[in-house]
Amino acid sequence: MKKRYQCLLLCLISLLLAFSSAEALSIEPLYVVSKITVNQSEHDNREYRVIELTNGMKVLVISDPKAVQSSAALAIPVGSLFDPKSQQGLAHYTEHMLLMGSKKYPKPSDFAEYLSSHAGSYNASTELNRTAFYFEVENDAFSGALDRLADAIAQPLLDPKYADKERNAVNAELTMARSNDGFRIGQVDSETINQNHPAAMFSGGNLETLSDKPDSNLHQALVKFHQDYYLANNMVGILYSNQAWTDLANLAATTFGHIAAGQIKQQNITQPAMTNDNLGKIIYMEPAQPKKVLYIQFPIENNIKQFASKTDEYIAYLLGNRSSNTLFDQLQKQGLIDSISAVSAPLRYGTSGVFGIYVNLTDQGLAEKDKVLASIFGYLELLSKQGVDEKYYREIQKVLKLEFNYPDITHDMSYVEYLADQMLLYPTQHILDADYVADNYNPNAIKARLKSLTLDRARIWLIAPNQNTDKKAYFVDAPYRIENITATQKHNIMTQAKQLKFSLPLLNPYIPDQFLISQAATDVDQQPNQAFDPKGNLFHFASRYFADQPKGVIALSLRNNFALDNAKNQVMFFLLNYLANRQLAPLQFQAQIAGMSVFTKIDSGMMIMASGFNQHLLDMVDATLTTYRKFDITDEDLVLAKSWYTQKLDAADHANSYRLAIQPLSAIAEGLYFDRNTKRMAIDTISAADLRHFREQLLTDSVPYMLTLGNLPYDKVQALYRNVKSSLNPAVEYHPEQILQINHSSDALITQYSKSSDNALLMGFVPKGYDKITGRNISDLLSQIISPWFYDQLRSTEQLGYAVFSLPITIGNSHGIGFLIQSNQYDPVYINQRYQAFYPIILNKLNALTDAEFDNYKQSALKQLSMPAETLDSEFDDYLGDYEQSNFAFDRIQKRIEQLKKLSKEDVITFFKQSVMQHDGLLFASQVIGNQSDKTLNQLTDLTKYSNAAELQQTLLKSP
Repeated sequence: MKKRYQCLLLCLISLLLAFSSAEALSIEPLYVVSKITVNQSEHDNREYRVIELTNGMKVLVISDPKAVQSSAALAIPVGSLFDPKSQQGLAHYTEHMLLMGSKKYPKPSDFAEYLSSHAGSYNASTELNRTAFYFEVENDAFSGALDRLADAIAQPLLDPKYADKERNAVNAELTMARSNDGFRIGQVDSETINQNHPAAMFSGGNLETLSDKPDSNLHQALVKFHQDYYLANNMVGILYSNQAWTDLANLAATTFGHIAAGQIKQQNITQPAMTNDNLGKIIYMEPAQPKKVLYIQFPIENNIKQFASKTDEYIAYLLGNRSSNTLFDQLQKQGLIDSISAVSAPLRYGTSGVFGIYVNLTDQGLAEKDKVLASIFGYLELLSKQGVDEKYYREIQKVLKLEFNYPDITHDMSYVEYLADQMLLYPTQHILDADYVADNYNPNAIKARLKSLTLDRARIWLIAPNQNTDKKAYFVDAPYRIENITATQKHNIMTQAKQLKFSLPLLNPYIPDQFLISQAATDVDQQPNQAFDPKGNLFHFASRYFADQPKGVIALSLRNNFALDNAKNQVMFFLLNYLANRQLAPLQFQAQIAGMSVFTKIDSGMMIMASGFNQHLLDMVDATLTTYRKFDITDEDLVLAKSWYTQKLDAADHANSYRLAIQPLSAIAEGLYFDRNTKRMAIDTISAADLRHFREQLLTDSVPYMLTLGNLPYDKVQALYRNVKSSLNPAVEYHPEQILQINHSSDALITQYSKSSDNALLMGFVPKGYDKITGRNISDLLSQIISPWFYDQLRSTEQLGYAVFSLPITIGNSHGIGFLIQSNQYDPVYINQRYQAFYPIILNKLNALTDAEFDNYKQSALKQLSMPAETLDSEFDDYLGDYEQSNFAFDRIQKRIEQLKKLSKEDVITFFKQSVMQHDGLLFASQVIGNQSDKTLNQLTDLTKYSNAAELQQTLLKSP
């Protein structure tokens, strides 16, 4: 009986299995895995699969067990070129409206709040050729975030009640962009190309272009645009996480798989972006920011399919090369330019593009612009005749291969956005390596491109203040003038070009051919917990995460107590640093090409920073210091440096309004600050002899501190440190400067006036009595919690502006919370009234948080602090924060983790009450008044007024 029962049971199981198998065979699979393998680096152990969902959407899933957070992107090959003429900016407006609630998640702020509670963020962008959405979030919350994005694309509410809000948001975004010269150039470009091409439209959109018209209803156009173009079989997706690739594939299927497919509406661009009537032109344009730029455009065909040839990259490489007697070297030594670069954009206009040469001019270069032009075209002629050589191609090939095999990539949302773009452009196998493949040397294509780069086919832009103009670009109000390059101008430029003599670039001697792995974590090379020594310290660490990479990072500081103690010395430091970096330009270029970076910066004196492949890294630091010490400083050099520094000061005055509002806070945060007018006056008192004496003092009366990380031989690190120390005055000591601490209650108001029409108000609150660890933790956590509330109410609901932020703020060792809005419509008094009305709402929301909700925020913050570094440079940054503060226990992050674990909801509420509601600490207001002559703009007046940040800093420093 028992055997019979077992037999019946087995038969039943067999029948059930058979039935299940048959049923399974009848079910359509959720996705199909591509048979094409994605090319990946030999050091990349992640798993990549390209799948196609049943709706036709292609998705790249990336499984990385070491992923510190997850990220995703979705993109369509549809952008502003697809706008109907009757609703210009519709693609951009659609991008906004899609994130204003969906069928499953109707609350417009749901996505932002979900991400904020899980250490995440998101963004979206619309370009001429594509629109993309992307986010990052902690690993455990990935599926929830992905479902929200997928539902926003698949089932957006597109509720008309949000239409005016998002129209205003788009308008505010574009209004803010008026001070962005890239945006201004783009608009002038659209007005001066073929007006029958879709790129001639106003791509961003504003209240005028996005509106109901007799022949076009905006909401109907929005719905139709989504139906026509947001189709799964017209999309690509990227999923990056720590899950297995099969789990990610299933996740894609259950989220992106719900997006509907359909018949793709094709757009045929039949008109060229540039006809002969648009070429051979010179365009004079006034910038929003003080700058002097020469920009040369040449039309090119869409050669994206020939990406492996790297034809345009080859030419750009030679044009930007800084070897002796090259184009850059000559123009820089003549004091005509600060930089020159070239780049191709083959899809700039959809079916065609541009090759551009971009030059930052000096004052002298602006005055002698024809000489700069002659040099460029003379050098192009040399390249055409002698510069097409396989040895340069092989060098590029080697460099690109190294970059691909040893990438420095942070796998955040910008990375998946980039991969989505790559997926739209390139074959499956080349999604990862398209930018690094150079395996089709085509000298004929290079020669043909060089032959096309002529004055007759050029559009020459001269972008500088005080140009003679006769037009203003639509909406951005950029003054410009366009005229033909005359036959006389062409003749003079080319005649001068033929008289110039250049040399072709030398091959780079610093490209590594040895990949040394010399480090292990031992007691010898791990040296924390040294006491601060006023005579200097050396720290050397092995990497905890990248011990198998032949790379290192070095910071060498020459610290002292005089370099920044007065305005004149601060100005001299920046003048000296500018001139030194001009001298270092050839070395810096060679380093960059060879997978390294080297530069100098401020650190209570001078710091040399170097990172990258280790073979020549220590030599780079030594060469930098030698160059800094030995280059000549002439009166002509000083004039050049003063002009550069004056332009930098002027640029700060021309910043957009919200950046102007932040400037005073940034100025007093750390280090002694002097206002810009004081620095301008100091400029006139400095002679070349002063600068030479300052350099001698800087390189003699300083104390050496050094921090290194990675695969660097410790004996050679020690040797470099000893060599540097031997060149310095042994009697000198360095003592860290006083750091601000808010210990009493006060208020402050700083008022500035913007060059643009936008107003801005930053209200900052820093409570007294908090140590820097506790204050920093609460400040960061509080900002993470309240940011989506603040944004949703004051940006989405009340539409006060486009730039709307709640942000953590820092003043020395003290931390607090800030609220910032830039608005074209509302003045600081009204903005502050809305702040005041919302503060009690924030407090109520904080009190209403459940313990589980608060713990979720706290755990997210702990995960962020505990995340392993994704690159050697980011690992180094963890040490650098302590190093720059002379905290040689290197325990800042660990202390923050330990304190954060103890933090309670009541602690955060108390912090908010004390700082924002009770003003028990520093109340800081920074208001910016826009240039609106037709309006009366009300200003805050009831706080203690300070003329500038320097005056406020001195008051705070004198406080007990």
